[in-house]
Amino acid sequence: MTPREWNKSSKPLAMLDVIYPIRGLDSVEPQTRPSRLYLLACGRRVWDRLPRVCQVLLALAEDIFGDPRTNKELRNQIYPFAEALVLCRGEAEDINTIGRALESLGRARFADIRVEENIDPQVWSGFAHLVYGPFDKKTPNFLRIPPELHSAHLIREVFGNPLNRMPAFDPQWRTDTVVQLARHANKTTEFEMLPILADALQDVGCDREDVLDHLRHGDPHSRGCWVLETILTNQ
Repeated sequence: MTPREWNKSSKPLAMLDVIYPIRGLDSVEPQTRPSRLYLLACGRRVWDRLPRVCQVLLALAEDIFGDPRTNKELRNQIYPFAEALVLCRGEAEDINTIGRALESLGRARFADIRVEENIDPQVWSGFAHLVYGPFDKKTPNFLRIPPELHSAHLIREVFGNPLNRMPAFDPQWRTDTVVQLARHANKTTEFEMLPILADALQDVGCDREDVLDHLRHGDPHSRGCWVLETILTNQ
């Protein structure tokens, strides 16, 4: 795949193979932060389709992994319930068992996430693997998540273009103003302000066209935006 093909690709699984080229059925590579952020963004993209219990666990995953410093205590508390998603086959009884456990921890109201009927096993499996993915310590097998739950756009949003060889991001561009704007956009998801961030970067000498173009024309954005991550996780 060439850099130009990457920018036009509509095949997310082929793009993920470029980033993670060597995987068996189960990866042994430690999962990276961008991988987790990509999966979280995919979950938000299909939020309205997710069973309520999956929404609760996805929101908790955002709390756990959204900050560069993983909330390990919360991860250890919630991991068993994320794992339980992929161990059941969509049976209402099993889903409700997870729901009651989350309620006992004060993480949800059972009445809000209770299901009345079994969910189709194939549909459930896709959602379960998507929500469980960020919790996995290993890079997940992305093939376990149905193609329609992936997104080529979100891969470009989170990973940028790994085939483009660009100069390093100059640390001098991380002025107080730039960092403050990036932190605010990331926390509030007010991504309409990213062109202002591009102007601030340009004012301090940033001349990387890929950075400036992404901030000005990369809409729609999501948490995990590779430019915001570059600014905020390398201070």
